[in-house]
Amino acid sequence: MAKSEGYVSAQYLKEAAQILQKFKERTYELMELQSGQHILDAGCGPGVDTIPLADYVGPQGSVTGVDIDSEMLDKANQAADVAGHAQFVRHVEASVAELPFKDNSFHAIRAERLFQVLPNHIDPNVVMKEFVRVLQPGGRIVLADADWGTFSVNHSDAALERKLVAFFAGQMRPNGYAGRQLMENLIAQELKVTTLEGHALIQTDPEKTTVGAWLQKTALEAGMATQAEIDRWDGEIKTMQAEGRFYSSVNMVIAVGHKA
Repeated sequence: MAKSEGYVSAQYLKEAAQILQKFKERTYELMELQSGQHILDAGCGPGVDTIPLADYVGPQGSVTGVDIDSEMLDKANQAADVAGHAQFVRHVEASVAELPFKDNSFHAIRAERLFQVLPNHIDPNVVMKEFVRVLQPGGRIVLADADWGTFSVNHSDAALERKLVAFFAGQMRPNGYAGRQLMENLIAQELKVTTLEGHALIQTDPEKTTVGAWLQKTALEAGMATQAEIDRWDGEIKTMQAEGRFYSSVNMVIAVGHKA
């Protein structure tokens, strides 16, 4: 199946998983999982979450991951085999807007950083309706995403920093403001919102952020910044990195909804 405009590589997702480990573990906790339950990880990628989630439900339960990328799913299935979880962890190629599961199939559903990469032709409300359909009564949906509008970088040229951040959030992500919309997504489906949290993701290594070549090249090609601005941006970041002064942060949001 064709990759979405928000596509990132399996390697990127694995590296991001290490950075976001505590954040991920918090989403697991909020699912309130028990042995024997059946759970869904929407937008599962290479299985960086389905494998640890399997330890919560055990072989009496099941973990199902869904993604549109067959290459990602191959890696996810390989990871399940290596972990010895292949009997109760499966990965399915499907769109989150049209889930191939019966009504009331899952005790809990998790979607982390899914809505920021949804292709523009997919309505988030359609995705949410599908989540509600396949969720059992009394079940919970845990949504987690970044609000890239809150991304900030310590840079002497504040105007340039704001311009590049707005460009990344508005143009380089299908929905860079997904994090701030999670509560609204749940309320629109008449789910009871029981948890709403913000987590600051702070980075002191620019190579683990989006401030580098990808942003610079894309902004330059789009005419959002001049070569002189990009050179000034990159030069100062490299200096701060060398001197141990680089700082960036972005707000990561978790919202939990319950189905009556």
